[in-house]
Amino acid sequence: MPRKPSRIPTIADVARESGVGSMTVSRVVNGGKLVNPKTAARVRAAIRKLGYEPNEAARILKGQSARTIALIVPDLADTFFSICAHAVQQVAAKHGYMTLLLASERDPESEAKELAMIKSRNIAGILIVPSNPNCVSQLEELRARGIPVVMLDRTFPGLDAGEVTVENVEGAQKAVNHLIDHGHTRILCAGYDSQFNSIGQRIEGYEKAMAEAGLRSQFVVVDEGTAVGPKVLQKIRSPKPPTALFSLNNVATIQVLQTFQKENIHVPEDVAIVGFDDFELAPLLAVPLTAVRQPAAQLGQSATGILLDWIQRSPDSRSLHAHVVLPTELIIRRSCGCESIRRIRNDRNDDASRQKTETNNLSSLAS
Repeated sequence: MPRKPSRIPTIADVARESGVGSMTVSRVVNGGKLVNPKTAARVRAAIRKLGYEPNEAARILKGQSARTIALIVPDLADTFFSICAHAVQQVAAKHGYMTLLLASERDPESEAKELAMIKSRNIAGILIVPSNPNCVSQLEELRARGIPVVMLDRTFPGLDAGEVTVENVEGAQKAVNHLIDHGHTRILCAGYDSQFNSIGQRIEGYEKAMAEAGLRSQFVVVDEGTAVGPKVLQKIRSPKPPTALFSLNNVATIQVLQTFQKENIHVPEDVAIVGFDDFELAPLLAVPLTAVRQPAAQLGQSATGILLDWIQRSPDSRSLHAHVVLPTELIIRRSCGCESIRRIRNDRNDDASRQKTETNNLSSLAS
């Protein structure tokens, strides 16, 4: 078993351990054939003992400090993550850093390979929206090597890493309370990825709002986003169907809306909807979506700022556990049923305005 060094071992360390020159170590690492087999075996033994890993970027930079950060997101097709990524790249570039952008496609194996690749490169720090709890051990190893890590959106307790999240509980409560204010008593909570604390917190907010109103919670929480629509449809066709729905993220919202369109279920007349996650096309839908808006760009900006600040500190002062929680905002459109209420209010205001004008006119005539 190789011992864990207090710092990342270099070619010079391997050379000293094996009693050869750095050029010889370099030849062995690069597969050169001009090294005596016994010497090569001694070098390889030293590499294993020290835990040295060839670092392509470090060789290219020839000892210069790393100017690249890595960002891993679950899915770039998701507008929330693409906005975050764009913000990260902008802030990093402003400070002279390049961003290595990777998408795990929500696959634990892909995420593990990406983290292993990052470990072998000269990366100054890592930003990650985790796709699986199994990544924690790899992140711990990277932290042990002195590489700063900041988690966005989803976090894991106990890891020495920065965290940037949003008010998930409060945002969900605002959304569900808005539906309750419309008079709904059967409100379904639908989504997936409940193993992550961000989704778990939104579920908590939903349950709090329902409990405070004396209402019974009901759920469709599945493993895959594509399963949300069919499962919600089963609830809608039940003897006591929900009259409103709170979706846990924008992917779940889109799946539900697509299902409703195919099945000729009308929003908000048949089912009112409020989603967690606003997105660019939400106001342009046939029925504009009422949604909890997360500050996606600010999430990426804050996380990058924390990471760059951490990178610029000395290694001895890199045990900062920064935790930033950003606010959410309920954006009211028509899918919750507010348009009809707004129209009634406007009609009443118009009537009141007309009545006031007529009264003023009569007063003028009398005088």
